[in-house]
Order: sequence, then structure tokens, then C-alpha cells
Amino acid sequence: METEYKYRLSGPMDIRIIMADPLISHNISENSLRDIDMHAVYFDTEDFDLRKAGIAYRLRIENDRITATVKWDAHVNAETGLHEREEVNLVINDERLFYRPNIEIFESSKVYPLLKSKTGGKPLVKNVEMQFNRQLVKINTGSSLSAISFDIGWIDGEKGRVPVNEMEVEWYHGDKEDFKKFATNLAQAHDLIPEDASKLQRGFAKNI
Repeated sequence: METEYKYRLSGPMDIRIIMADPLISHNISENSLRDIDMHAVYFDTEDFDLRKAGIAYRLRIENDRITATVKWDAHVNAETGLHEREEVNLVINDERLFYRPNIEIFESSKVYPLLKSKTGGKPLVKNVEMQFNRQLVKINTGSSLSAISFDIGWIDGEKGRVPVNEMEVEWYHGDKEDFKKFATNLAQAHDLIPEDASKLQRGFAKNI
């Protein structure tokens, strides 16, 4: 289960201001700051069977690592920006699969029967593509461990190119209520606007 808050940023300058907040500087995990270049491609059938079922199928290059991800059963609180959904991730060693993926990548995972039933054996085609830089830092409050990600880049989707300027606060483990308190306090301190749409949804021209 993935649990995270999403917030909109006005641009890169927000990152410096937020990173200087004592809520972060007093709780930052030592040597946890990472800079990651992300190139993600989302796939679906030509009939958008996955989108209709609320399933996201993604392959992403994270610096020099390729990860395949399926997300489903999403629940979003539009007022707070809290996103919760089921998620399966696999590291992929064959770079060719980034351009010609299939559902058999997930054959040994719990999500495979769902993928098989929804796609009906149809091939996958590229749907939405995005590139962004992620600055990630881990936060340890003593009661919960989470990660703050600042994402700046773009999405190429059905309505053309749209910008990515957002902050995510993702729960790793520990006291979930402590994590929620940390994320909401940080957002309130900087008047951040909750983001109720995922990056993939922002690449769609309309819902199906």
C-alpha cells in the first residue's frame, strides 16, 4: 500500500524555502539526500482497458535503474491531498522491456491475475510519457520514517506538454498518524495547495 500526500509548488524556488524549514532540518536522516533523474512511460491497451479499471502500468528509468510499477485501487482525499493505493514494484534488468513491455513482467506478483483479466491478452502501447528531476530526502521524526520528494519537469500526454511542479510526502513505516501530522503541518506552514490528481491523470485530456 502506497500512502502519500501531494502538494503543488509554484516552482523550484519553493524547494529552498521548504527545505530550510526546521520541520525538515531537525528531522532529516543523515546522508539521505538524493538527486534522481526520472524518465517514465505509462502503457495501456489501445482501448484504454487499464485506465477504465483504474490501473496504472508504468516503466521508469531512475538514473541507471529501471523499475516496473503497477498501481490500482486508488483512494484520494481531495481536501488534504492524501493518496492511498495498492502498488507493486519490480526492478527490470532487460532495457528492451522499457520500450516493449508486457504484463508477464508481473507474472509472479499478486497483481498479475488482475492485469490479465483487464487486458484480455491485448498488447500494451505507450500512453503518457514524462521526465522530471526528483530531489528526495528522508525524514525521521523518531515515530515515523517518510520521504519528501520535490519533482520538477514535464508530462507529455493527450493534451500536450504540461509542467510538473510538486512535492510528495510518502510514508515508509512507523506511526502513520505521526506521518500525517508531519505532512499536514509542513503544508500548512507554507500554504501549499493539495494536489488531488496523479501525474498520470494530469496527462489525460479527459476521464474515460
